[in-house]
Amino acid sequence: MDTGRARSAMMRDYQRHRDDVQGSPHLFRADGYQVHNPGITMHWVGEPGAGFPVVDADDPAVFADLVARAAAG
Repeated sequence: MDTGRARSAMMRDYQRHRDDVQGSPHLFRADGYQVHNPGITMHWVGEPGAGFPVVDADDPAVFADLVARAAAG
């Protein structure tokens, strides 16, 4: 990223899939699996764009599952 060598490929992927992204982080795998905010359960307070998200739960164990899925694929 610092040298800019990957920027064109990253921006091409972004342009191709930008309507699929719900927010950050949003992870996508080549097999079609995707997840937004892995391990996070949340709700929104206020109006979208003017309010803020509130995290209700955070399950860090989800990352072990994501790594196992990626390794198996």
